[in-house]
Amino acid sequence: MEPRVLLPRLSLRKIACFVATADAGSVSAAAQRLGLSQAGLSEALSDLEKDLGINLFIRQKAKGVTITCAGQQILPEARQLVRQVEEFQALTRGSGTHLSGELTIGCFHTFLPILAPALLTEFTARHPNVKVRFVEDTQRNLEHSMLAGTIDMSILYDIDVGPDFERQHLYYSEAYVLLSPQHRLANSTDPVDLSLLVDDPYIQLDGLPGRNDHVFSTLGMKPQIAHRSTNFEMIRALVARNHGYAVLIQRPKHCCTYEGLPLVIRPIANPVPPIAAILGWPSNIHLPRRGRAFINFCLEFFKEKEHR
Repeated sequence: MEPRVLLPRLSLRKIACFVATADAGSVSAAAQRLGLSQAGLSEALSDLEKDLGINLFIRQKAKGVTITCAGQQILPEARQLVRQVEEFQALTRGSGTHLSGELTIGCFHTFLPILAPALLTEFTARHPNVKVRFVEDTQRNLEHSMLAGTIDMSILYDIDVGPDFERQHLYYSEAYVLLSPQHRLANSTDPVDLSLLVDDPYIQLDGLPGRNDHVFSTLGMKPQIAHRSTNFEMIRALVARNHGYAVLIQRPKHCCTYEGLPLVIRPIANPVPPIAAILGWPSNIHLPRRGRAFINFCLEFFKEKEHR
């Protein structure tokens, strides 16, 4: 006699209601997003809590809902389950030939204006039924968001990335020195030895790994920080006004600031290893087909970019 197959008591519909409510922060907003009545959504949530034997939300009148610790623990898996079901439905509707659905890509803030527009344009031209959304944040916050399931994957620097992530190498970048034309080293065309700058005022791009700590730590140097900012263009503007120098990685095509002031870029003479840009995603998740398609697209995109 074959063993009985136990049918799951949980409803995918109820799980989708849970995810939507957690993302929206209120029953009314989630109901509107799902096209349900508030009463119907509330009933689905209550039924799911009874099935699981835990409270998923703290309900407060006029303040929406707050997800409980128990709800937070199961939310990433619930999101993953809903996405897998959506992909399964897309396969049956499209016979596996077309990609669809949403793809949320995290991006470290210095990458965003340089890479995201081109990636969005070219990827959606190939896959018009995939809705791509970019989220800008610090590298550490992006890692937390991926583990929480709110972001599918992220474009990051391969510096201090946690052990819970898969990586796909995209390209290498080399750090450089940014100077004002008035700086004493600006007229030289030779690579700059950072020991000649270590006592000068340094303008630091805050937000790991954008601070480029690895550049100075590799050389056993400590810069004299005069100004800090998390804004890439603010760093460039301060350098152009000759308030100090900066060490950056991302290199815009133009060598002037928003004000139109010129900047001078010089390579670094010291032996500083290049920095890898990667796509990262949690190792414990199943990437949807659209996610794997985005990885393959990025590999092709950056390979072509190297040869331009």
